[in-house]
Amino acid sequence: MLDESVMTMDSDVRAQIVKYIIGSEVPRSEYASEGMTYKLEHFSIPFGYPQVFTERAKYAILHLTESAEMEGVNKNLLKDVIKYRKFINDDDWGLFRGKIGPIRYQRLIKSISSLNMGLVDAKVSIDLKRILRLPSSLHSMVSMKCMEVDNPENFDPFRDAVPRFVYERK
Repeated sequence: MLDESVMTMDSDVRAQIVKYIIGSEVPRSEYASEGMTYKLEHFSIPFGYPQVFTERAKYAILHLTESAEMEGVNKNLLKDVIKYRKFINDDDWGLFRGKIGPIRYQRLIKSISSLNMGLVDAKVSIDLKRILRLPSSLHSMVSMKCMEVDNPENFDPFRDAVPRFVYERK
């Protein structure tokens, strides 16, 4: 489905939307609301962008394996994250942060934001020239079809977006 209001947005607004959806920007440590300033210690507050980021960070931490490679996260930090992630499962970010240390925690959070950004092709989502492709046109490098996706949950690009001729090549 096409949203007319999004069609008129420039690349900067699209970039902000992508960062919000995937949780690639670490929330600010302070925010203001109704004349009050609040300091965020662990980002786990129940509203707004910090909640989106918290959900993405929690998912990443709970699914890390010892073979994971993340920029800024060495093997010792990774082992500690895996060892103490039970606190994240219980939403006790304070104990988790205390166990791995505040500096290592910041390193981990920054690394998760970078990891999240790698989950999408941001250039395609942001650049207006790349978005405005005709349905059924082919990507020049990978021969995948440009197509409208009605249900992202059931969409498999390797099944649905690869033209038949690609499989027929010998």
